[in-house]
Amino acid sequence: MATKNSKIMIFGATGYLGVKMVKASISIGHPTYAYVRPIKSNGAHPSKIELLNNFKSLGVIVFQGELDEHEKLVKVLKQVDIVISTLAVPQHLEQLKIISAMKEAGNIKRFVPSEFGNEVDKVRGLPPFQKLLDNKKKIRRATEAAGIPFTYVSANSFAAYFVDYLLHPCQKSDRVTIYGSGETKAVLNYEEDVAAYTVKAATDPRLANRVIIYRPSKNIVSQLDLVSSWEKKTGRTMERIHVSEEELIKLSERDLEASNSLFMRK
Repeated sequence: MATKNSKIMIFGATGYLGVKMVKASISIGHPTYAYVRPIKSNGAHPSKIELLNNFKSLGVIVFQGELDEHEKLVKVLKQVDIVISTLAVPQHLEQLKIISAMKEAGNIKRFVPSEFGNEVDKVRGLPPFQKLLDNKKKIRRATEAAGIPFTYVSANSFAAYFVDYLLHPCQKSDRVTIYGSGETKAVLNYEEDVAAYTVKAATDPRLANRVIIYRPSKNIVSQLDLVSSWEKKTGRTMERIHVSEEELIKLSERDLEASNSLFMRK
């Protein structure tokens, strides 16, 4: 059974999945904490200030600080039981600082690193995607080496994000780009469900040191399945514009070269 009233700290709480994770933790009844970057009086976006005020109104305890502030991070982590990270892709390796602080704090009962995609120890991809997988593997290995109990969550693909990307339903165009054959199946999971199940998994003693894969059979669809469903719902017929697998590989290689070039300039 899940442990009730666990104190949960969420990193990346103001991000795409982080907001949903905070709300899931609160709705399930856990004392919820958020560690966020400091708000600058002359540079904070109004929407972020509003979001943090909303968190506080829900009872979330908000700490402001940088991940480089090791001593502060250790002090904050000593106040909680479970850590869930939803840091965005560019910050994935920043989780090494969280792991270091958790190891020193010595009280964390469970860590859920920011993954929420494919099962990284079992898949391979084109270079840009493989780099992402490799970074996630580094976080896994560092967590294990630090002796911190973990739950790794493979949530496959975010439904709202990818439905919007693959269909662009808010646009009134009757054209849709089909990637490859369009028949490849993927698992699309609703983001709010991912957040709720993650909080439950993180607080369940039975799921310590395990990989959890979210794969409901009815959520397995192809892009062509999505297009057909959209056509049925709207009564429109979509013109399918295909991008071949070869073109996708070239686009991937081009994006990798651009990323490397940008990195070298920095």
